[in-house]
Amino acid sequence: MSQKSRKTSATPTKPKTPRTTTVKTTPTRTRSPRKFNWWWLLAGVVGIAAVVLAIVANNNVEDHTATKVAESIAVDNSDLKVNWDRYQTTEINLTDSVKITESGTYHLTGSLEGGSITIDAGVSEVRLILDNVSIANSTGPAIACYNAENLVIELIGENTLTDGTEYSGYDSDVDGTIYSKADLAFTGSGTLNITGHYADGIVGKDDVVIRGGTYHLDTTDDGIRGKDSVYITAGTFAIKSGGDAIKSTNDTDFGKGFVLVENGDFNIVAVGKGLKAAKSLLVYDGNYYLETTDDAIHTNNYIGIVGGTFNIQSSDDGLHADHELIIDGGTINIAKSYEGVEAQVISINGGDIKVVATDDGINAGGGADNSSQNRAGANNFKADANCTLTINGGSTYVNSGGDGVDSNGYLTFNGGTVIVDGPTNNGNGSLDSGLGITINGGSVIAVGASGMAEPLGNNSGVSNISVFFDSTQPTGTVIEVKNSAGNTVLSHTSAKTFSHMAAGSDQLIPGETYTIYLNGANYRSFTISEVTTVIGNSNANPNNMMQRRQQ
Repeated sequence: MSQKSRKTSATPTKPKTPRTTTVKTTPTRTRSPRKFNWWWLLAGVVGIAAVVLAIVANNNVEDHTATKVAESIAVDNSDLKVNWDRYQTTEINLTDSVKITESGTYHLTGSLEGGSITIDAGVSEVRLILDNVSIANSTGPAIACYNAENLVIELIGENTLTDGTEYSGYDSDVDGTIYSKADLAFTGSGTLNITGHYADGIVGKDDVVIRGGTYHLDTTDDGIRGKDSVYITAGTFAIKSGGDAIKSTNDTDFGKGFVLVENGDFNIVAVGKGLKAAKSLLVYDGNYYLETTDDAIHTNNYIGIVGGTFNIQSSDDGLHADHELIIDGGTINIAKSYEGVEAQVISINGGDIKVVATDDGINAGGGADNSSQNRAGANNFKADANCTLTINGGSTYVNSGGDGVDSNGYLTFNGGTVIVDGPTNNGNGSLDSGLGITINGGSVIAVGASGMAEPLGNNSGVSNISVFFDSTQPTGTVIEVKNSAGNTVLSHTSAKTFSHMAAGSDQLIPGETYTIYLNGANYRSFTISEVTTVIGNSNANPNNMMQRRQQ
C-alpha cells in the first residue's frame, strides 16, 4: 500500500550578512640556509624499513596446524534453527507417488513401487520422517526435492530406497536416488539402504549434513555428493561406489567446497576416491576403512587430520592435497599405496603414521597430482622452494619402493620419531630433498640403498651420522647404536636389504664415541666429530651422486 506525501510549510529565513574575517600577517624573516643532516634521513629510512619488515614478517607467519583448515570452512547449521513444533504433522501411508507443496512434517510409512516422493514447496521447510519405508522408482529418483529452504530426513527403523537404471522425464542434473536442490540434512537413529542404479546415491545441490543413523549405499557413480559441502557429525557408513564415495564439488565460493567429519564409522570401497573435497577436508575423529582405486583421501587445496583411526589401501595415493596437508594427530595406517602421503606443503605435528608405498612414502612435491595415473606434474624432480615437508612430532614409519621421505624443496625434522625402510634400488633414497635436509630435534633412522643417499645435513641443530656399509645388509638385520657406557641410543630392525643409514638424535653428543652393532656383533666404532659424521666409504658405490668426507 502506497503512502500519500505529506505537505509541509516553512517560514523563509532572512539571508545572513556575510561576515568578513581579517587575517593579520607578520613579515617573514629571512634566515640563512641550514646544512641538511643526512644522518637524520638515514635514521628515518632505517626506522621505516624496520616497521615494514616487522609487518611483512608478521603477515607471513604461517599456521601449519589444522586450525588453518577449519578457518577455511563456513558451516551451515540452518537445519538446527528450524522450529518444527510450529508445523503440523501429516501422516502418509505410501500407496502412490506423493507431491509435497507446503511446509510441515510428513510421517511416511509403507511401501511404494513405481513411484516417488516429490517436494516443490518454494522457500518452505519440509521434514520427512521415513519410518520403515520402502520406495522403488524404476524411472527416476526415489525422493526429489526441487524447491524448499530446508529438507530434513529423519530415519526410524529400516528404510530402503532404489532408483531406476534410466530416468524418464527428469532434467539432466537429476542424478541421485535422493536428489535435493535445498539444503539437505539427515537425522535419527534408523537405517537407510540406498541402491543407486542410475548414478549417485545422495545428491545435494547445496549443503548435505548427516547427524546420525546407519547408511548402506551401493551406487553406480558417487555415494554421497554435496555441491557446497558434506558435513558429518555422526553415523555408520558402508559405501560401495563406482565413482567417489563422499565428495563436495564447489571450487569457487569462499568457505564452500569442503568435507568436514567430526565422527563416525566408515567402510568404503570405491572405484574413484574415498573422501574428496574441492577445497578443504577436515577430520576430527572417527574410524575409517578406505579401499580405493584412486586416492583414498583427496582435496584440491587443504587436508587437516586432527584425530581418528584410518586403515587405507589405495592403488594411487593414500592422502593427497594439491596444496597443504596437515596431520595433528590420529592413527593412520596406509597398508597399500602408490605414494602414501603427498602435497606441496606437508606438516606432521603428531599422530601415529605407518606408510607402505610402491613409490615415494611421504612426498612434498609441486603439481596438481603426482600419481600413478600419469596426471600433470608426475615425476617432477625440479627443486622448488614452495615445497616443504616438516615433521614436528608423532611417530612416523615409512616402507617405500621409491624415496622414503622426500621434498622437492626443504625437508626438516623438529621432533617426533621417524623410521624409514627405503628403496633397495640406487635410483632412489630413503631421504631426499631438492634444497636441503635438517634435523633440529627428535629421532630419525633411515636405511636403504646408497646410490642416492643423503645425510641429515651439516646445517642441523642435532648431531647425525651417515653410514655407508661395506656390503649390502640382509633383511631383518638388527641395527643398534650404543654409547661408551653400552646404552642403546638408536635401534631398528630392517624390513629390507640396505647399504646406507642416515640417523640423527639429540643422544648423539659431539666428542663422544659410539659403536654400531649389527645383529649383536660389533660393526664399527666412531666419534661424533662434526654435525654430520660420515662413516664408511661413500665413493665405493659408483652410482653415488654426492661426494662426502670419509672418516
